[in-house]
Order: sequence, then structure tokens, then C-alpha cells
Amino acid sequence: MGVLKWLTAVVALGLAGCALPGRWGGAMQPLAKPGGGTIVTPVAFRVKGKVVRTNPRLNFVVLDFGLQGLPAVGQQFAIYRLGKKVGQVRVSGPAWDTYAVADIVEGEIWMGDEARPK
Repeated sequence: MGVLKWLTAVVALGLAGCALPGRWGGAMQPLAKPGGGTIVTPVAFRVKGKVVRTNPRLNFVVLDFGLQGLPAVGQQFAIYRLGKKVGQVRVSGPAWDTYAVADIVEGEIWMGDEARPK
């Protein structure tokens, strides 16, 4: 099953790269340098996740970020349920495939809740 997810991700990224406008594909934006050269800087993106597992006894959750990429260790997320903030988590690792483990900082978090960057 992991191979199928990986293959799907590779194909989706390949097709998305073909469909994006411009030479830089939207992932990077060139900046004109005073000396005539070009500097390329990455564009920051906001990754959202979904709570797929919870363990209130051990105080952690597992977040699924889909094909958006994984957040950095230490990044904090506000947890929302039906549009209302219900808690906060901090990514602690480990991370694999599309999943990352996060420690519960505050609140009562349920499966299906949405994780948004702070």
C-alpha cells in the first residue's frame, strides 16, 4: 500500500509541474539582482493537516498532511473542530509518508479535527 501512495504522489507531482504556469512553476520566484544576475528564493507555503489518531493518555496525536509536504519539527498548529479552535499541538516527530506525530500542548483533540499553522 505504501508503494501505491508513493507512486501516486510522484505521478501527481509530475502532472502538477507540467500544468503550472511560467518557467518557475510557482514554486520559486526569481528576483532581479542589481548586478544583473538572478536570485531565486523559495516561496513559503502554509501546510494544513488532519488528525487521524489521538492518544490522550500519552498526550500525542498523529497528523496527516496528504501531498502538501511535512512540517518542520517544533512547528505549532492550532486545532479546529467545526471552525472553532479547540486546542494546540507541536510537531515532535517521527514523520513518515504523509504523517507526523505531534505533542498535545492544550485542549481535547479528536480524530477528524483540522490542524492549521499558528
